[in-house]
Amino acid sequence: MRTVRVFYKKMGRMKFVSHLDMNRFMSRLITRAKIPVWYTEGFNQHIYMNFAVPLSLGYEGLYEILEIRLVDENYSCDDCLKALKSAATPDIEFFAVKEAGLNMKEIGFAEFVLSFETLPQNIEEFLNRDSIICLKKGKKGKMKEVDLIPKIRSYKIDGNDLTLCLVAGTEDNLNPSLVMSAFFEQTNVEPQFYSVTRTAILTKSGELFE
Repeated sequence: MRTVRVFYKKMGRMKFVSHLDMNRFMSRLITRAKIPVWYTEGFNQHIYMNFAVPLSLGYEGLYEILEIRLVDENYSCDDCLKALKSAATPDIEFFAVKEAGLNMKEIGFAEFVLSFETLPQNIEEFLNRDSIICLKKGKKGKMKEVDLIPKIRSYKIDGNDLTLCLVAGTEDNLNPSLVMSAFFEQTNVEPQFYSVTRTAILTKSGELFE
């Protein structure tokens, strides 16, 4: 038995599928693809799956990662990718299957592109503040004050697109919606619509996680 990582894109209408439903969706797709995967033991057996940093509802993802375990040592990554592609549905695109490398705990950041109809003019001034204090829900559901600035690794502006590289992983996770909520609340700028696409998942050193 060996662990492999499936890389895929989640686009279009699939962005409205929740993480819980993605678990069910992927389980059925893998079964339909007849991939020799390992099932957990116990009373309620199910396919072992491990998503790297679940994607928020309403976000598209161009670099999503799902970890599975293969029970057939002779079943290659190429065979797995071919089977997944044959069973894929619209708005889900599988583009690579690789042997698992770094531990998931090495994930440190995620990159997001926020696309506006018109980028707020003072967003750069806001992101250059020494601190951005706001309320964030903790793991136990309690609200606490946090400073967002240490959690923002970098940002880039290109036309009406804002790229944010934010802390992500098992230890901490910053959603871009929290950054924008703080911006609209603390600058009195009228909230406006923007779309979000996650474009990369990175290691703690800033390299692409594979």
